[in-house]
Amino acid sequence: MTSIRDVYHYLDKIAPFQNAENTDNCGLISGNMDAKAEKILVALDVTSKVVMEAAEKKIDLIIAHHPLMYRPIQKIMSNDPLYSLIQSNINFIAIHTNLDVADGGTTDLMIERLGFPKSNTVLGSMKPSDTEFGKITELLSPISAKDLAEKCRVAFGCTVVKYVDGGKPVKRIGLCSGGGGDLSGKALSMGCDAYICGDLRWDRLVFAADYGLTLIDAGHFHTEDIFCEALVKQLQREFPEVQSEKAVNSVDVCKYVF
Repeated sequence: MTSIRDVYHYLDKIAPFQNAENTDNCGLISGNMDAKAEKILVALDVTSKVVMEAAEKKIDLIIAHHPLMYRPIQKIMSNDPLYSLIQSNINFIAIHTNLDVADGGTTDLMIERLGFPKSNTVLGSMKPSDTEFGKITELLSPISAKDLAEKCRVAFGCTVVKYVDGGKPVKRIGLCSGGGGDLSGKALSMGCDAYICGDLRWDRLVFAADYGLTLIDAGHFHTEDIFCEALVKQLQREFPEVQSEKAVNSVDVCKYVF
């Protein structure tokens, strides 16, 4: 029988939990290491709909990128996904910043989806002593900012892509999945023509326009949900006896008006 512990140890091998940021909350968030893991559901977030789907499918373990809790909590109400997880006896493992910085992690998946050259050049940390995130890749031939934005839209299945045109051809590109907007200055200082991430604040967009950096907001959801499909394939190879699948309800919670 495959146990939660077996799956946990595998995840720890491909993305060591010790490499997560100190403020992050990774690992087994709720459940029992000795419980069986015959059915696994992978999602970006543990939403109420994801938990409901898991309960209906009799899932033993949910693996999500985002933890449910980052800070100490004082109350767990009946409409809280964590309440439903415990009530349904579903185990939950979060694999977050440890996956972001892992070999083959979220940023590497972005590079792979875009069809860009693989890279071992790390972008850097947002603050001194922080974990270092992101990668820098170099294209064989330059492309325009608009073409790069369009490649992101297609590669990540984005509904929309917001971008600042740096006004010059793009060849050296920094990338960081999710909300890595504060690394835009680091990308510029390391000679990047463009930087791709999600959740960009307005001041970062103005900064990019002032300094001639092509800056692309491809969305937090779209730059990270890509991990689900990749992890499901890895789990299926490692644990062929376990039923692993992506949650149907791992979806962008936002709607858009065009």
